[in-house]
Amino acid sequence: MGFFDSLFLCKPPPDRFAAHFIAAARRQGFEGRLEFNADEFRLEHGRNAFFNLHNAYRAYCETRGAQRDKALHSFVATLCSSGQATPALLSEAGPMLRPLIRSRSLIDEIRLHHMRTEGDASSFQAACLPFGDDCVILLAVDYPETTSTLLNGPSASWQLTLDQALRIAADNLRDHTAEAFVQVAQGVYQGAWSDGYEASRALLPDVLQRVPVRGRPVFMLPTREVLLVTGDQDEAGQLHMVELSLQASRQGRTISPAMFRYGPADAWHAAHAVPSGPDVSHFVPAGAQAARHLAHLKRLYQKEEYDTQKAAIDRLNEHAGAGVFLASYLLYGQQDDPVASFSVATWTCGVDTSLPRTDRIALVRPDADDAPGKTRVVAWQQALALLGDLVEEEALYPVRYRVRTFPDESRLALLDEAG
Repeated sequence: MGFFDSLFLCKPPPDRFAAHFIAAARRQGFEGRLEFNADEFRLEHGRNAFFNLHNAYRAYCETRGAQRDKALHSFVATLCSSGQATPALLSEAGPMLRPLIRSRSLIDEIRLHHMRTEGDASSFQAACLPFGDDCVILLAVDYPETTSTLLNGPSASWQLTLDQALRIAADNLRDHTAEAFVQVAQGVYQGAWSDGYEASRALLPDVLQRVPVRGRPVFMLPTREVLLVTGDQDEAGQLHMVELSLQASRQGRTISPAMFRYGPADAWHAAHAVPSGPDVSHFVPAGAQAARHLAHLKRLYQKEEYDTQKAAIDRLNEHAGAGVFLASYLLYGQQDDPVASFSVATWTCGVDTSLPRTDRIALVRPDADDAPGKTRVVAWQQALALLGDLVEEEALYPVRYRVRTFPDESRLALLDEAG
């Protein structure tokens, strides 16, 4: 084996990985059209359908040996299930229904793709319910080899509402949930079912309530395959949980960087999950170190989401001839303190711009020669408070803000330079 061949075994070039993925899909029985779109690093198939390769490529490159084959098989199985017909009879589909928790950004990514391929997103309505601020609950059918997500919700022939179908799905998941939490760090437990529904078991508060943690459970869903739980009275456990989530995010299909907690104990449904899902909110650790690590993890996830969003909207704008500039989500850190990160977006005078939400804004006036200077970096919160009339929130997730008019010198002077 040559030196470069051995390198490819560690991290193949994207086009070679795509070819390898297609070959694996063919071996697994996928017979439809599969075309590799190198610019967007995705496979296009069926009628305006696509399969992103980013997560599969990352998982493949981060693993070795049998784990690498297992990771590839999992993603290929997901692709192969896309053409599987949904059972027409509720009697057949009912026992196979499962609930899924997915990132909210995934839904908007699909909406943007629909807009680009169909020219109008009004016909795209994903059937989902919110889970916290950054996730959604979807309905799925569990097949022996894979899971088929029902973006349109339950089949009309079942005569069920989404709430009713999710109740059945949650009960099914509970019936397949044995006690399977293992301690992976001091005070931190991880679900070990190995069936692809680990994160979705956050919809079963009674299951997490039985984990022997200090205080009430708080949990994280860094990827679809990882559910971590610790206690709200365990500061060290919370720090360990964030560190484990960062490790998980490098390999799995990401969901959320947030730490969650359930609502008041008297609102819990110990016997059954409520149809719309349990009452959850984001939890902020009391410990300063855990809070810093969690904030850094959130920025890493936001960077990935905004990069994906920007690429999709740039393609839309190019096709439509729109002149708006989508500012990038820029992430900076310190070499001696990796979690001391901060995000920045650039707002340039005279440029119609769409800004991501960042920690700071770099206000740039290329031709300036007065007191505020050419570039003034300010805190996002202060800028929004003093310049809010110039900022228009856009209907996107993650959120963006349209800015068409640049503030004048007198208003710039009111803003403090960010340290």
